[in-house]
Amino acid sequence: MLLCFLVVSKETHAICALWPMVFTDINTNMALYYAGFNVSSLFMEEEDIVIALDRFTKVPFSGITSMQISWNYFLLWRDSELYIIGKVDGGDDMKLPELLKLPESSGRCKIVGVGKESIIISTTSNNIWQYLLYEKSWKKVPNFINVSKELEEEYPIKILQKECTVILTNLGRIFNIPILVEMPKRIKFVDFSCGFDHTIMLAANGDVYSMGMGTRGQLGHGDLEDCDEPQLIEALAGLNVVQISAGGWHNAVVTDQGDLYTWGWNVNGELGIPNGDAKVVAIPTVIDFTNHKEECIDVNVKKVQCGNTFTICMMDLPRIN
Repeated sequence: MLLCFLVVSKETHAICALWPMVFTDINTNMALYYAGFNVSSLFMEEEDIVIALDRFTKVPFSGITSMQISWNYFLLWRDSELYIIGKVDGGDDMKLPELLKLPESSGRCKIVGVGKESIIISTTSNNIWQYLLYEKSWKKVPNFINVSKELEEEYPIKILQKECTVILTNLGRIFNIPILVEMPKRIKFVDFSCGFDHTIMLAANGDVYSMGMGTRGQLGHGDLEDCDEPQLIEALAGLNVVQISAGGWHNAVVTDQGDLYTWGWNVNGELGIPNGDAKVVAIPTVIDFTNHKEECIDVNVKKVQCGNTFTICMMDLPRIN
C-alpha cells in the first residue's frame, strides 16, 4: 500500500503540521502512533508540552484500543471505557486522562461524535448522551427515533458533529438531530461525511447524494446552488462508489474500480487537479495519476480522506515489469 498526498501547495507544510494523524501498530493491533498538532500532556519533553510532533510517536496510554481527535482534546478508548485529555475548559491542561463516567444505568460507550463544545455518545443500551465540555455535565438527548414494536429496532451506527449533529442509523436513515432528513424513496444510506456546511451520503446501491450549501461547488450538481434535501449527484450515477469523504468545502470518492473523483473548492490544490486555474470545480472529476515523467499510470485507489484544505489517499503500488 502507498499513502499519497494529492496536494502540494504553498500551505501544505503548515497544514500537515497542524493536521493530526493516527496509525495502529499492525503487529500488536494495540498500539497507536500519533503525529501533528498536540494540546495534551500525553506528549511531554522536560515538563513542557510538545506542541507539534513531526514524527509518528507511540501514544503513551496502556490498553488503548482506539483514539478520536478534536481540535483541543483527545478521546482515548480502552475497550468500552472512554477517557479525555487536553485543554477543554479554558483552564489548565489535564495532567492525566480522565474517565468519562456515564450516568448510571446508561450502558457503556459504543460510538462517539466529537465537537468543539460537547461530545455526543451513543451507549450499548442505545441511549444518546451529550457531555458538555465546559460545564463538565451530562445531558440526555431526547429520543428522536420513532419506536414501533412492528419494526426492526433502530439505533445509531455513526455520529458526526460539525455545525450540527448528524447521525446514521442501522436502517440507513439519516437524522440532523432531531429532524429526520427527507429520504429518497427506496434508498438506504450506508455512510455519510460532513464538510463545513454540506453533507454527502453514500447509498447502498453505490449512488452518492449531497445536501447543504453549494456556494463553492461542493454539492457536485454543476452549479453553486444550495440544496435542503438529499439530491443525487448525476455525474456519479452509474458508477459504484464504495467510499466517500468530505473536507471543508470539497469531497472525494472512490469507486469499485479504484478510480478517484474529487470536486468542490480548489484554492489550495486539494482536488489534485494539476495546473488547474479553476478555483471551483462543481462536477466530480476523475483524477489521473502520473509518474515523474508526467506519464499517466494505472493505480488502484483503496481509500481517501479529505482534510479541511488537503486530501490524502491510499492506493496499491503499480506493478513494475
